[in-house]
Amino acid sequence: MQSAGKAALAFLPLALGSAVSAQTDDAAERTARFQTLAAEEGPLNAARVDLYDCETGCMTPSEAAALAFSASENQARKGRFILDIRGGGRSLQGALGDLFFINSHQNYATFGTLTVAFDASVLKALLRRARVCNSDQVTPGKIEVKACRGSDIFDVNMFTMMQRLHKRRIIVEGEVRLQWIDSRSGLRPREGAEAGYYQVWIEVTDADKIFWVYED
Repeated sequence: MQSAGKAALAFLPLALGSAVSAQTDDAAERTARFQTLAAEEGPLNAARVDLYDCETGCMTPSEAAALAFSASENQARKGRFILDIRGGGRSLQGALGDLFFINSHQNYATFGTLTVAFDASVLKALLRRARVCNSDQVTPGKIEVKACRGSDIFDVNMFTMMQRLHKRRIIVEGEVRLQWIDSRSGLRPREGAEAGYYQVWIEVTDADKIFWVYED
């Protein structure tokens, strides 16, 4: 019994060392992946330099992801974030509730994707915003503001959302955090269940926290 106890004690430092090594490897791998993602964000980096809404700073999706992963799961970090809408969807069941999502990547499961989550009331407010009419008919030196609004009655669904918002560049003010996603149900799995992954989330409850970026 004594020798078995000594064997267990002798093994313990090795096990702890392996765990620390694995965590270090994971952090190093994430850093490398963030750097790869950042290299693809040239247009966003260039755009934020001259944007009034980014005078106090705007983070790209890779920077937002790095910030979220640097905090613990239950901590959020405030900021302003700039992204191009490349994908979106909707949750109909599970712990995520009835939420809509817009993403910085077409595939929401792509590592480093920044996801903006909101309910139907926020989406409806976004879709109601005025759009510029005949924006291609501009006379140099002439200031003329036109707006067109659709009917207040429309079907609020993810297809309408993507038709109106896809490829739009936006700035979001809010708190970025990690959100655990189970690959099957949207719920954190119990011990022994299939593992999921972390998404990087900004949950928005006020449509005024989302700003359009209009390109020249």
